[in-house]
Amino acid sequence: MRVPVLCYHRIETPPASAPSDSNFVSPSLFGEHLGVLSALGFTGVTVRDIAAWQHGQRELPQRPIAITFDDAYQSVVDEAVPRLQMYGWPATVYVVTSCIGGTNTWDLAAPRATLLDARALRVLSSRGYELGSHSRLHRRIRGLSEEDAASELAGSRLELEAFVEAEVTSFAFPYGSHDRRALDAVAAAGYASACTLKRWANRRHGNALRLGRMSVGGPLPAWQLAAKLIKLFAMPSFS
Repeated sequence: MRVPVLCYHRIETPPASAPSDSNFVSPSLFGEHLGVLSALGFTGVTVRDIAAWQHGQRELPQRPIAITFDDAYQSVVDEAVPRLQMYGWPATVYVVTSCIGGTNTWDLAAPRATLLDARALRVLSSRGYELGSHSRLHRRIRGLSEEDAASELAGSRLELEAFVEAEVTSFAFPYGSHDRRALDAVAAAGYASACTLKRWANRRHGNALRLGRMSVGGPLPAWQLAAKLIKLFAMPSFS
C-alpha cells in the first residue's frame, strides 16, 4: 500500500487579478475534490497516522489519503473544516508560529489574509485535527546555519506546543526546500515526521522525515485531481 498526501493552502475564491493562483482553491471546488476522493474509496487520515503506520505502530484503512493545509489560514476553519466534516475526515494543519493570529507577512506578493489564532488552533486540536509546525518565520530550512535551523525547527515546535497545549510531532518544509542537513536537523528537533513537496505516494518502509506530498491549487477540476493521483501512484518513491 502507498499513501498520498495532498497540500492545500487557501480555501478561498482567488482574486480576479490572479484567477489561477496556485495558493487558492475555491470552497466549492475543494468540496468537489473531497467528493471525488470519497467516491474513489479514499479515507482521510493525518500525517501523524502515516508516520505511526511507517513506524509499525498502527494500521491504516484500505485506501488512506492525508489532506494537509500549509500556513493555517482562517479559511481552513471557515471553509475547509465544514466540508471535511461531511465525510468525517481529519486533516493536518501546518502553522507558521511567529504569525499565529496575524497575516501572511512572509509572502509579499500575495494578498493579505488572516491566519488562525491560538484559540482556533486549540479548538482544531481538540476536535482531532493534527497541528504541525511550518517553521517560525516561513524560511527555507535548506542552507540555514545550525543555530537558525534550530530556531525554525525546535523553536517553532516548542512555541506551537505552548499555544495549543498538545504535542507537536510533524513538520512541513517551507517551499518544500530541504537537503540532508535539513533532514538531520528535523530529526534533532524531535519530529516524528516531515512533509516535502516531492511528488510520490508514501510506502510503509519509507522515511517518515521525507514524506512525499502533492501540491493542489488553482482551478484544478476534480477529475483532473483524480488523474494526477493515478500518475502519483506510478511515480517511484525515493524516501
